[in-house]
Amino acid sequence: MSEIENSLCVAYSGVHQAYQLALAAHEEGVLQAFYCSIYNAPGKWGHHLGHVIGQKALASRKVQGFPPEKAVEHPWPLLMKALRDKLNPRRANDWLTVNDAFDRWAARKLDKNPPKVIVGGETCDLHLFETARRMGVIRVHDCPQLHPTFLEEVLQEAGERAGMAVKLAPDLPGMAERKRREYELAEKILIYSDVHRRSFLRGGFPDECLFQCPLWVDPALWHRDEPVKETDSSQPLRLLFVGSINLRKGIPFLMEALKMCGRAVKLTLVGPRHPECESHLRGSADSIEILDPQTKAELRQTYARHDVLVLPSVADSFGFVSLEAMACGLPVIVTDNCGAPVPDLSWRVPPMNSEALAIRLLMYAENRSLVVEHAAVAKAFATQFGPETYRRNIRGLYRSLLK
Repeated sequence: MSEIENSLCVAYSGVHQAYQLALAAHEEGVLQAFYCSIYNAPGKWGHHLGHVIGQKALASRKVQGFPPEKAVEHPWPLLMKALRDKLNPRRANDWLTVNDAFDRWAARKLDKNPPKVIVGGETCDLHLFETARRMGVIRVHDCPQLHPTFLEEVLQEAGERAGMAVKLAPDLPGMAERKRREYELAEKILIYSDVHRRSFLRGGFPDECLFQCPLWVDPALWHRDEPVKETDSSQPLRLLFVGSINLRKGIPFLMEALKMCGRAVKLTLVGPRHPECESHLRGSADSIEILDPQTKAELRQTYARHDVLVLPSVADSFGFVSLEAMACGLPVIVTDNCGAPVPDLSWRVPPMNSEALAIRLLMYAENRSLVVEHAAVAKAFATQFGPETYRRNIRGLYRSLLK
C-alpha cells in the first residue's frame, strides 16, 4: 500500500459536488471513505429506497466509476426529515437539524479513523472540522454559496435600484452562524468563479485559502439532437430564462430590458415564482410566458425551442443553466455577477443594468445569423467543462495537499 492510499475522506449529506469530489479521490487512489446519506447501488440503502420512490428520483445519488463499497451511508436524518415534512410541510426548507445530525455522525467516524484530509460540504461539516482540527487533519470546505456579506450588499443595492423591499439576510440566524463557523474552520475553501472569489476576498479571507475550480455540465444530459437553424427576424427573438423568478436572479431588470425591446423579443420564464416580483411580471404580461419547473428531459427540449438564454443574476456563484444551455446550442447573456464561464467577455453585461441587457438582446433580435454563429461557439465552448475536467482539477488540489 502506498503512503497516500486511504488518506482522504469526503463527507456530505446532500449532493452538490460531493459525489464528484469522492470519485476524484478514488481516481487519484487516495480515498478512504465517502460518508453520505445514501448511495444508489445494489446492497446499499439508496438502492432499497429507489424501489420505493423510483430510481430516477435517486439518479444524482450515484456516479459512474465509483466503487460502492467506499460509500458509508447514514440515511436516518434524511429519512426522518422526509417523515417530518409529511407531518409539517412548512418545515420542508429547514435543513439545519438534519445536517447537524449527519455532521455529528461523520465527526464520530472521523474520530475513530482519521485521514490526512477531510473534504466537507456547506452546513454539514462544523463538527467534522472541529474534530479534524483537534486531530491535525487538513480541512477542505466545498462552498456553493457566495460569502454572505457580499451577498447582502449586492441584494441591498438591487432592492434599492428596483424599488423593492428586500430581506437582507439570505439565511436564518442559526444557519448563517453555522456557515460562518465552518468558513473559519476551513483551511481551503472550494470556489467556482471570479465573482465567488471576489465575495470571499471582500469577506476578509486570504487568497491562498481559496481554490477556484469551475463546475461542469454533463454532455449525456445536455445536448442538442437537431442543428440550430436561423429563425425569421420578422418574428420575435425567442428568449429563455431558467431559475428562480426573483430579485436575486435579476428579474426586475430583465423585465425593464424587455420593455425597451418592444415586440422584438418574446420571453419564456421557467422556474418557481416569488411574490416579490409579481408586480414586475404583470407589467410585461403580453411579452412573457411562465412555465413551472421542468425535469431535465423537458428542459432540454425547452432549450431547443429557443434562440438565446439570459441569466441576469444579481449574485450567482456559478449558474449551471448557462452551461446547460450552451451545451444545447444556445448563446447566453449573463452578468458580471454570474459565475458561469462564457466564450467571450462581450457575452457579459453589468449586473442590474437593463439598458446594457436590452442592447445585447436587440443585437440578437436584429441579426439572426449571429444567433446561429454564436450557437456553434457556445456548444464548442461547453465541451471544455465536462465532469472529467472538474475532477482532474480537484485531483490536482488533492495532490498538492498530500505532498
